[in-house]
Amino acid sequence: MTFKLIETKELNDIHSIGKLYEHEETGAQVLHLDNDDTNKAFTIAFKTPPYDDNGIAHILEHSVLNGSKKFPSKEPFVELIKGSLNTFVNAMTFSDKTIYPVASTNQKDFSNLMSVYLDAVFQPLIYSNPQILEQEGWHYHLENAEDDLIYKGVVYNEMKGATASPDSQLYTAIQKYLYKGTPYEFESGGLPSNIPSLTQEAFLDFHEKHYHPSSSLTILYGDLDTDHAFDLLASYFDGKGQLDEPAVDLTFEATQPVEEDVELTYSITDGDDPDQKDYLAIAWHTATASDSLEQHGLRVLAEILFGNNQAPLKKALLEAEIGGNINGDFFQVGYPAVFSIDAKYSDKNNMDRFKEVVESTLTDIVKDGISKELIQAALNKITFRLKESAISESNPRGVLYAISSLNTWLYDLSPFDSLEFSDKLDLLAKLSEEGYFEQLIQDKLLNNTRRVNIVLKAEPGKNDAIEKETFKALQEYKASLSDQEIDTLVEQTQALIARQEAPDKAEDLAAIPTLDKEDLSTETEDYPLTESTLFEGTTLYHADQFTSGIDYLDLYLDVSDFEAEDYLLLSYLSQLLGDLPTENYSVAELQTQIDLHTGGIHGGVVVYETVTGEAKPYFTLRGKSLETSFTKLVELIKEIMTGTQFTDRTELLNITQRHVSDFEDDINSAAHVIAASRALSQVKPVSKLGELINGIDQFNFTKELLKQIKANDMSDLSEKLQNMLERLLNKQRIHALYIGEENRLEDVKTTFTEAFASLRSDALGAAVTYEAGEKKNEAFITAQDVNYVGLASDATNELTYSGSSLVLSTFLRYDYLWNNIRVKGGAYGSMFRHNLNGDFQLSSYRDPNIKKTIQTYQGIPDFIETLQLDDASLLKAIIGTLSNLDQPLSAYHKGKRAFSRHQVGRTTADVIQLKEEVLATTEASLTVLSEGFRSVIDKGAIAVIGNKAQIEQERENFDDIHELY
Repeated sequence: MTFKLIETKELNDIHSIGKLYEHEETGAQVLHLDNDDTNKAFTIAFKTPPYDDNGIAHILEHSVLNGSKKFPSKEPFVELIKGSLNTFVNAMTFSDKTIYPVASTNQKDFSNLMSVYLDAVFQPLIYSNPQILEQEGWHYHLENAEDDLIYKGVVYNEMKGATASPDSQLYTAIQKYLYKGTPYEFESGGLPSNIPSLTQEAFLDFHEKHYHPSSSLTILYGDLDTDHAFDLLASYFDGKGQLDEPAVDLTFEATQPVEEDVELTYSITDGDDPDQKDYLAIAWHTATASDSLEQHGLRVLAEILFGNNQAPLKKALLEAEIGGNINGDFFQVGYPAVFSIDAKYSDKNNMDRFKEVVESTLTDIVKDGISKELIQAALNKITFRLKESAISESNPRGVLYAISSLNTWLYDLSPFDSLEFSDKLDLLAKLSEEGYFEQLIQDKLLNNTRRVNIVLKAEPGKNDAIEKETFKALQEYKASLSDQEIDTLVEQTQALIARQEAPDKAEDLAAIPTLDKEDLSTETEDYPLTESTLFEGTTLYHADQFTSGIDYLDLYLDVSDFEAEDYLLLSYLSQLLGDLPTENYSVAELQTQIDLHTGGIHGGVVVYETVTGEAKPYFTLRGKSLETSFTKLVELIKEIMTGTQFTDRTELLNITQRHVSDFEDDINSAAHVIAASRALSQVKPVSKLGELINGIDQFNFTKELLKQIKANDMSDLSEKLQNMLERLLNKQRIHALYIGEENRLEDVKTTFTEAFASLRSDALGAAVTYEAGEKKNEAFITAQDVNYVGLASDATNELTYSGSSLVLSTFLRYDYLWNNIRVKGGAYGSMFRHNLNGDFQLSSYRDPNIKKTIQTYQGIPDFIETLQLDDASLLKAIIGTLSNLDQPLSAYHKGKRAFSRHQVGRTTADVIQLKEEVLATTEASLTVLSEGFRSVIDKGAIAVIGNKAQIEQERENFDDIHELY
């Protein structure tokens, strides 16, 4: 064996045995986290520090997955997703590393994934095909000599969307000015202004330097065939020797800056009022990867100071009205780690006061000391979070632990150090008795001159001005070219289009390993759910699951007799509970009690839709705790439900501002979902309720409330909230779901029913029939350079949800939409959903187009009608479809799945039948769906979120155009 075992360590916190190996020839290290988890994972990582803002590491991450020596199809990555039972397939670029993780519960599938990824990173086709960089990174795009010259590229458009967010710009600025002269000053994803400076030569040099076995770190996780995995690694490591250049060293001594003030601007929509829209931030360099205990301590300190609106430093800044929303965070940038405080909805003139309040408050905290209860609450909160993540299956643990191990391992430290936390948290609890956290504030914040103070000022129309300048520069460049040079650009553009449109060779597709039909099964886990009486006429549901000593209790209050307009206030109310004072607790006391005794208590509103189209709406309150604290959990839930007070204007203002901010963050990160949901709300009643609960309707409602509260014009808001809560406090409304072990059920039921026995019990009103919104095409303008194009429809009567429709969905996502929206269109991605309840949604993500994307959606029926498939292509789609139907779930999510199936009227037998339909899918059963798709798409509604100039160009296609924010 070419690998030698260096170290073995028992890792109790993650229930694994850690085994560290070294490849004797190259020095490549491999970490095996050995345990009985069937969701096995493989991750290979490389140190990829950027040297400027051209996005080279990020573009390379995309590009190596565009064909390799053994697997030369254009995109084996996509073919893998289509034909794999994977539970995770992705690649990610961080500030100083790039990782390629995969996971699967099937050993054969896992080996296939490893094979393709290893060949991709070590033998990519980028050396022989410059069109890969052109497609994934950037290129001059000129389809005809008379066209305007533009930039196009997947990463180019991705980063136009990613860097538009002021939060992203603030994070980038912190790194840039705090770590000048190091790789961390650069945006590893790439800045759109710099991406076009990347050359093919530099691109290849970067891969040659950084993607060598001796530079790699590999993590294997779970119950896997170890010998086979090491043999695969050896086939790429053996014979490669070591790099002549010294290994990349990411460590450095942070000595600069000595407090620097920086003022920058970010873009808001042209014509928007910039008042009170500035961002302020203070950030310190506080630790490095080698400071393990300090990092844990600073993470706890951030929770102490900023864990909720009553945390001491956050509260002081809110009371001083430094900003409408205050956040504090501790995060590892890479080798260095930052402690930051930012104020949103502020003014640049508040900066001096911001510094003053931070320093005076921290000084007072050090002087007066931090209460033991507050420290213990923060420690408990973090411990609960870590304990719960160790039993989660919803995201592959092997991938999460791989990323954690690299937090130290990447810097030539032990990978085990990042995978152990209990001993450090126990030590911090002991050290807290000796003033550890107060000293941490003194040393890392008050006395620390390695700090930057940043103002990010709102500038109306900045992005539009940059776009105009970029466009002008491109046309000037085109004007400087000769006719021959222009013809060359046209030829290069057309050649790239031809490559994108050309089908893969049959032999190239055949080279990609896949499963056989015999490897597939319709076997489906049955998630147990039992029912018993809670109160007269209401139900206690129990999902019997092993939860490692955690009790999960979700309350479902039936609100089917509430009118549609009530859902605006209902949703707002759900976000207030737990964050306002109650009859027996101040807000600070309540928050401390929640953190001391529970894993959190959260409100919400959810609407289930049955297989017959009936809406089943609930007001929810979800809580969790260790078994030993369950009585306290119920006590706190009761206190919140029966004793919350709505008269504190300051707290209402802070919470409302936070929720407006959260939705704005969602616009920057998930506008494709918001757009598709908005379009669907115009054709489906249940979706209209969703829009009132958490969509643009709720956002606009909350913004209006914010204006009223700011103006001290709360009118009857407090009374309305109190009346709404009292209407909810009725035993006839309360159903509950308990997720935990059978032997706890009677105690849980008794504790809860006794606590709520005194509530009134009144008959509910008649269930309300809800209506869809008004059908129209809408556009919403934001300060974005890209767009999110949604089309949605109700497919209930035209398109049967079946195994064949699901297989077709797989084809659409990873063939038609991927090729037309992403590869040829230049968008970062697209989404398609067709659900059991008839929901039909299409959307694009960080898209340079609007009209062209809508035309692509409209072309789907023709694509289906002319679909021609060989047996191998059909099998791949069948495998990929089954994979989506059978993802591993955590115990909690298994319980939730059981409950949701019961609510909508779905059984395990239905799921098995669906899988059987998937396996029986034929080409004919797909093409016959074309007319159904045509009808559904033709009657759909459109919603677009995006760039003002581009939306204005398409004005005639919209019934309404709105300013979103």
